[in-house]
Amino acid sequence: MDRTKFHFPANHYFLSHSVGAQPKGFDAALAAGFAEPWRKDGAAVWDTWFKTLDLFRHGLAPLIGSDPQDICPQSNVSSGLSKILLSLPERARRTKIVLSEDDFPTVGFVLTQAQRLGYELLFLPGGERLADPDTWAPAFHDDVQLVLATGVYSNSSIMPPCAEIARRARERGVFSVLDIAQAAGSVPIHLNEWAPDFAVGTSLKYLCGGAGAAFLWAQKDTAERAAPMDVGWFSHQEPFEFDIHHFEYAPGAARYTGGTPSIAPFAGAIAGHEVLNTHGVDKIYAHNQALLSRLFSALPANVFQSTTVEGARGSGVLIKVRNLVEVAADLKDAGIGHDSRLGVVRVSIHLYNDEEDIDTLVASISPHLEG
Repeated sequence: MDRTKFHFPANHYFLSHSVGAQPKGFDAALAAGFAEPWRKDGAAVWDTWFKTLDLFRHGLAPLIGSDPQDICPQSNVSSGLSKILLSLPERARRTKIVLSEDDFPTVGFVLTQAQRLGYELLFLPGGERLADPDTWAPAFHDDVQLVLATGVYSNSSIMPPCAEIARRARERGVFSVLDIAQAAGSVPIHLNEWAPDFAVGTSLKYLCGGAGAAFLWAQKDTAERAAPMDVGWFSHQEPFEFDIHHFEYAPGAARYTGGTPSIAPFAGAIAGHEVLNTHGVDKIYAHNQALLSRLFSALPANVFQSTTVEGARGSGVLIKVRNLVEVAADLKDAGIGHDSRLGVVRVSIHLYNDEEDIDTLVASISPHLEG
């Protein structure tokens, strides 16, 4: 679909679930949005740096179906989720937080800290059942404060019914958070339409933006009800008022900014937005799914540890093999970028992969399959 605009450390790059390939425009975007204006303007650079953050928001918004002003740049997913957790209003009877066994560990680490605030964590069983809306029924009880769902689960590639989860949570007065780190840039996301309370994500993976350019999305009405504890002068309605005795929250998602924002990661990440928005997520998704279908049809069904169900899968694949050490050596020799998780080979598809990549992977991994 589009290989010409990226750098590849391997001939056949299947690691977008870990770190997306670097756009060739990254260095120029970093220079234009961060380094060059700093070098030219010195302390007067802030107007340009603020424009860089605006460009990041505007580039990301169509990729996640949101308005730019509802996006707040963050250093990482963990930080964003911590800010959300500590901003929720206390509600006496709502003492439970619901997540699943398949969420990325950093999510569990953050939410476990909520036990210090008196919350109880409820872990839903993982696996294929997470695609069933009824699996999420325990999240909509009157004693639940928050439910977190992951847009695409990294160890199964399952996509839960995010829109339905957000709808049911809203009807039951439960706050909802979507972790879209493994989804943004590779599958369609419609935050405005789905209307969860919050979402968190990162540019590191399918957005091809590198580390440090994460983000928090907050639904407008929810943000106005929230009171973040992790604040700073850029969480203030008037950051340049400079009155130490007066603080008012900035409107909407901006109240989650905290102190002086980082600029460089977001400047570079703009290069990824430019490429992805040229094609649009719907076309990228269709491309990725067509290549996944080619892979699934070329190998026995029983070798896939991740879901193969069309319409319910993300862009990642876990493949069972007899010997990880042996297969890793052969894949490396074939120039196939991959990693392993849970004792199996893990690969993923993105807009810069093509049929030749799939066929090379199939030829290289077939002698090592289980069974």
